[in-house]
Amino acid sequence: MQTFRRFRYEKSDELPSKFGDDVRTPESFVAEFVEEFSEEGDTVIDPFAGFGTTLKVAEEFGRIPYGIEYEAERVAYIEDRIEHAENIVRGSALELASYDLPTFDLCLTSPPYMAEEDTRNPFRNYAGKSRYDEYLENVGDAFSQLAEFMATDSHVLVDVSNLKNEGNVTTLAWDAVDVLSSTFRFEGEVVVAWEGAESTDGTGAYGYGYDHNYCLVFRNEK
Repeated sequence: MQTFRRFRYEKSDELPSKFGDDVRTPESFVAEFVEEFSEEGDTVIDPFAGFGTTLKVAEEFGRIPYGIEYEAERVAYIEDRIEHAENIVRGSALELASYDLPTFDLCLTSPPYMAEEDTRNPFRNYAGKSRYDEYLENVGDAFSQLAEFMATDSHVLVDVSNLKNEGNVTTLAWDAVDVLSSTFRFEGEVVVAWEGAESTDGTGAYGYGYDHNYCLVFRNEK
């Protein structure tokens, strides 16, 4: 597995203005790992579907996409982007076990991020209250439910970054490894460096204080 890669930070379309800042993973990231870790005809799930980038790219590469998304407006947006609109579920990754889903050959996802000093609940689109330790417990719960739908020896890929905020650093990527390793076997991280995006506000090209992020690679052995 190549553990360092570079991509252009480019997106093929713009989000409608009602969605605010564009926080999507670029298509190049999804395309790279969908091709490497799945085959044509495979089922691919994103339990934190967001704006549907993983689903759209997976479908373009001949995979069958499925997704879970909490926000109704985002669900409607995704349904307009993909042919398999019936495979997007409006719901919560914390209730994944209750949904009627098939067996999946690959998961490629990016959970909502939370900094240690934040008090908002990422699993409710940053409404309501939460703590960082509760957030990590929720991440673990969501992925443990996901495991019941993953094929044996399938891969779970997590797009994640550590976070810098006003001098504080949240080691979210490393904490995610600790949490998910209780469910899946950790096979390593791929460092992704981004080119073509300049930052003048100190947030970094990736947008969280860094010019890189990680693809964490896990295998479902059960």
